[in-house]
Order: sequence, then C-alpha cells, then structure tokens
Amino acid sequence: MRIGHTGSDNEPFPADNFAHLRSRFDGLCWWCREQPATTGEHKFKRTDLAQLMGDGKTLIWGDGKTQRELRGKSGITRDRYGVVKFPKSMCGKCNNERSKPFDAAYETYSKYLQSHIVRIMPGVDLASLYGPDWSDQIMNLARYHAKHFGCRMVRASVPVPQSLRDFLNGAEDMPDAHMSIISTDSIRKQYGKGLSLSPDLVWIDKDSTRFVAYVMAAYVGAIGVRYEWLEKEIPKSNRSQFFSYPVPVINFFKDEVDMATGNVRKPGWFARLVQWSNSP
Repeated sequence: MRIGHTGSDNEPFPADNFAHLRSRFDGLCWWCREQPATTGEHKFKRTDLAQLMGDGKTLIWGDGKTQRELRGKSGITRDRYGVVKFPKSMCGKCNNERSKPFDAAYETYSKYLQSHIVRIMPGVDLASLYGPDWSDQIMNLARYHAKHFGCRMVRASVPVPQSLRDFLNGAEDMPDAHMSIISTDSIRKQYGKGLSLSPDLVWIDKDSTRFVAYVMAAYVGAIGVRYEWLEKEIPKSNRSQFFSYPVPVINFFKDEVDMATGNVRKPGWFARLVQWSNSP
C-alpha cells in the first residue's frame, strides 16, 4: 500500500507511519457484516490463470521484489505462496452464492478481452458482448470489481466505504466513488497479456487523522477497471460511471502515477478516427 498526504505533492509515504489509522480485521465478512469470514476471494480468477497457463505448466508471479512460480493447475488451486487469493475476509455465502452472477459477467468480459484487440478502440462494446440484458450484466461486472476492491481494502487494513457495500446489495450508484475502464501504457508494456494489479493508493488529510481517498485498479492484459473513492461526495456531473453506458469509453494513462492522479492522455489516432467516424 502507498499512502500520501492530500494537499501535498502526493508523494507516497511509508504505510507504517500511519498505522494508527489502519483498521484491525474483526473476523466478520466485510460485505454482510454478519457471518464469520471463512473464505478468501481470488486476486486473479482461476479461469484467467488457467487460460494464461494454457498447455504450459508454469505461470510467473511477481511484485517487483519477489518472484514465484505456479506449477500446473494444482499450483493455482493450492496457492502455496498466497499469491492467488486474498486472505480470508468473506463468508462462503457472500463469496459464492450472492456474487455468482458477478463472477459469470466477469468471466464473459475477461474472455472477450483476451481474444480481441480492444485497446486501439475508443470504447469497449459491452452491449454487443452481453446482448439484450447488457444493462444488468454490466452492473454485475461492476459489482464483481467492487467485491475485488473491497477485499483489497481489507487486506490493506483501510475501511470499506458503506457505499461499496450498498452497491453490492443492489444500489445503482456510489455517490462517493467512481469506476472507469482504463488502459495504462506502462502496464501494457510491462505485462502484455498478463494479469496485474496496481498498488493500493491511499491519501490522508494533512493532520494524519483520517483517510480521504483511495485509488486502485485491476487489469486483464492492457485493459483495467479503476476505482476511486473520495471522502466527500463526487458531483454527479463528474461521476460518469462506466456501468451506465453500453459502450463505455477507455480512459488512457501514460503510467501508474497518472493513473493514480487521474491525469488522462488523448487516445491514439485510430481510436480518435473511430470516434470521429461514429459521431453524429
């Protein structure tokens, strides 16, 4: 986890400096807040890992400091090094039965990204991908990512916003959060078609008394979903959620610093050409 002060140059500070703000996990499922946390959500879906592994026998995991090998399908299932799943933070019902539609929508989306060149397009045509019930399936896709990001917050020992729980429970928006589809140049160059997670980026107030913002992203190849939470409500005019559109645009970033701060760059020439050719 990286932490920075708001109002400063946003340089990260050691997380240990702010241990007094971090939440101690109480053993209850962070979603329902009723049942014991007996399961860990996958950081990377098993279907994605199996697809990447193909007929080979080894996948390489790394965090910039440590490198691990996942050998064969059993290596994915056993998760010997704890790199496939998050620590246990959800009950079985929430992590399986309640979120099953979310998982199904994500698997359809992930397979599409792995078999199509999407990055050069101005947007991702989710309506064509999901068909007549695209609006429900896009919401399920967004809720899959919401569950993923919630597990990351618990792992990072930061509070899970109530708006995220409400969204998983059926709310159609999150007034203090924004989710967008993105592509980050440095991620594409470093990981290619692989799976990757951004650092968990957290900002605190000037007096180091509370968390005021989170940013994190999860990628399938070159395409990711970015989540941003702010302590104050985000005006609806600035809260253009990807799950509100049949063909959400792709927001392009040069690197993870720009991704963290929301400093988008212009799309490539082909994407701009497609946008122009489809304009009214």
